[in-house]
Amino acid sequence: MRKLISTKNQVIDALQWSTQEYEDRLFLSMWNWCQHYGQYPSVIQQLLANSQVNKWFLSEHEKCELQFLKITGVVAQKPEILAAHYKACTAQMMALFPKSLLDAVRRNKEFSNILITNTPVYYAN
Repeated sequence: MRKLISTKNQVIDALQWSTQEYEDRLFLSMWNWCQHYGQYPSVIQQLLANSQVNKWFLSEHEKCELQFLKITGVVAQKPEILAAHYKACTAQMMALFPKSLLDAVRRNKEFSNILITNTPVYYAN
C-alpha cells in the first residue's frame, strides 16, 4: 500500500521550505485574514481562537494549496517562481469568508465586555 503524502508535505517539498517556515507562513496568512475580517482587536482575537473558523480556514487554505500543486507540474521548477505562484494561489483566501461564522463571532459581545472591562489601563509618563 502506497503512503499518501499530505498536501502540507507536498507544498514544503515543492517550495523547499522547512516545516517551521511553512507553519509561520500559514499563521501569517491566517493572521492577515483575521485582521481583514475582524477589524477590531477583540474580534480578531475571537476569530483566531474560534475552532470552527480555524477548521474552515484550514480547509479552504488546503484547497488553494491543491490548486498550487496542480500548477507545479506545468510551471518552471525554480523556487522563486513556485513561491510566487503559491502566494497567488493562497492570496485567494482574502476573498473568502464564512458569513455565518463571522456574524456569530461579531455578535459575541460577552467576550468583548470581559476583554474591555477587566483590562487594567497603564499610562506611560
